[in-house]
Amino acid sequence: MTEYCNTNSLEECKTIGGLRALLRTSDSSGRQWQVAQGWLYTEGLNFAHPGLGAVGLCEYLKTKGFELQIVSHKTTHTPDFCGGKPLREIANKWVADGELSAYFPDTTMIHYESTRKLKVERIQALNLNFFVDDLREVFQEPGYPKEVTSFLLQDAANELSWVKSVPSLAAIQEMIENEE
Repeated sequence: MTEYCNTNSLEECKTIGGLRALLRTSDSSGRQWQVAQGWLYTEGLNFAHPGLGAVGLCEYLKTKGFELQIVSHKTTHTPDFCGGKPLREIANKWVADGELSAYFPDTTMIHYESTRKLKVERIQALNLNFFVDDLREVFQEPGYPKEVTSFLLQDAANELSWVKSVPSLAAIQEMIENEE
């Protein structure tokens, strides 16, 4: 899950983070990245699958009696120049129509927040046992509850002592099983 692009071409990008970094270096306004995000989180979801180990982790946690929640930092719509498409509705449909539908049978278990600050407040309010994200900035947000067992999806180590870096969701299941 290392975020990189080997060259300055889109063909060599291996992750969404790598694409974001490449587009932001070539366009300081961020507009190219917004267009890419608009496609990734709308039409691009037709090609998307849950992350490696997602279904297994959901099944494992469900059998252990945990209630599953999704907390996402997502605006309501793509920017007008990207068509103003309803991001949250499209994401809910992707969950409802896909492999994760059994674990999130209705949208009351899916929470969208417009800012990282509000996302962290939602994490606090839900009183979660575990939380997973792929953005380090979420864990660095003031007020992030450090008592929550937290996982950062990335291959590299991170400087946050209370956050465990993991390469996949499957690795999280292994870590939880080993602590039992």
